[in-house]
Amino acid sequence: MDRRQYLASAVGLGAGSLAGCNGYFAGETGTAGDDNGSPAPPNALSAGSYTVTLADPRVRASIRDAGVHVDVRAEHGSQFLVLDAETGDARVEEIPVRVVADGEPITDRLSLVGRPERKTAGVIGFPVPVSDYRTVALELESAGETARWRVPDATVEMLSRAPEFTVDGIEAPDSVDVGESFDASFTVANDGDRDARFLAEFGHTLLSDTGAVEVAVPAGERRTHTTTIDPFYDESPAEIPVILDWGLQAHHATVTVKRETATADLPPRSDALSIESSYPIDGTMVNVGVGGTARNTSTRALTNCVIVASGDVGDQGFSAATRRDRLESDQPWDWEVAFGDEADAQREPVRNITIETRAEPSG
Repeated sequence: MDRRQYLASAVGLGAGSLAGCNGYFAGETGTAGDDNGSPAPPNALSAGSYTVTLADPRVRASIRDAGVHVDVRAEHGSQFLVLDAETGDARVEEIPVRVVADGEPITDRLSLVGRPERKTAGVIGFPVPVSDYRTVALELESAGETARWRVPDATVEMLSRAPEFTVDGIEAPDSVDVGESFDASFTVANDGDRDARFLAEFGHTLLSDTGAVEVAVPAGERRTHTTTIDPFYDESPAEIPVILDWGLQAHHATVTVKRETATADLPPRSDALSIESSYPIDGTMVNVGVGGTARNTSTRALTNCVIVASGDVGDQGFSAATRRDRLESDQPWDWEVAFGDEADAQREPVRNITIETRAEPSG
């Protein structure tokens, strides 16, 4: 199968009444630019009840696709032909436009790029396989009428050369304090044969939309990008997931939020408050944490008695405390420390338990 047959069958579009590539643009008045790369003038196409003005064709390795959320979109072996579009009264994403190369239909898969300010104007993009095309055009077809706009040669030439990005993993701290912002970075190399902009979602995923970054990477070079991440702490997360998603692949990292029981307002450590036994309260029960028995081994009463227990549940660390106002000499205390709802949700055993006792001797 030759290339023209493959392209037509691969997208499920027949050639219909299209002429051969040699005479496809015969008699066409006006193209999207000239051989010197001059800016393409806008061109109004009309077919049936549709009118659309197209302008500024350019080639991008990936786009921000406007779906429910704005996500980075890329396709293996393809680049995006991107244009500004404005219609009379139709929604931009509904115009019947397709890409034709060397007289054969390539694709009619139109995507909105970003979120347009109004429904009749915006940026559109079409995935186009990387190939050496002689001519490329946009074709509007409706009610038996067809109008075409030829893409400038300089843009067509870019469709034959693509960047090739190699992305290192995310560099981020292992842990941060509650409320703390932090820097995260990645390095991207362009091993392709043209300069390009690397587009990716990069940031935390505590909210539904992750911010996008764009990094210019010349062919044969590497660039490092650093972003300061200011997490959304209102829900008191135990960890902060970070993502780098460039449409074809994604890297992930996790930053743990440190959770420590404050000791500034606690009584001093006490050897007199002695731990006689301890046991984990495991993930099959509510109030996951640590329990046990303690005893006042001194000859005087102890006041402001505190037991601080720490342990790991799943891959997270937890720490909490329990208090008792007074413990008489030789009096036992059956105590429990609960780690809270986040630990309960893990449904896993408590490991690596440490226990600290604090108290004040009475008068």
